[in-house]
Amino acid sequence: GNLDSKTSAEVLGLIKRTSAEFRQTVVMITHNDDIARLADRIVRIEDGKIVE
Repeated sequence: GNLDSKTSAEVLGLIKRTSAEFRQTVVMITHNDDIARLADRIVRIEDGKIVE
């Protein structure tokens, strides 16, 4: 299910800190631009093709 905004921010922060600590890549799929902006790199797919 969906998380409320506070819990969502906490979970995303935890994922970011953990991935940095363990030097691991995280692949996340979202339709939410605010969440996507937290990423170090964004890949957009439209109609099954990478567009940026």
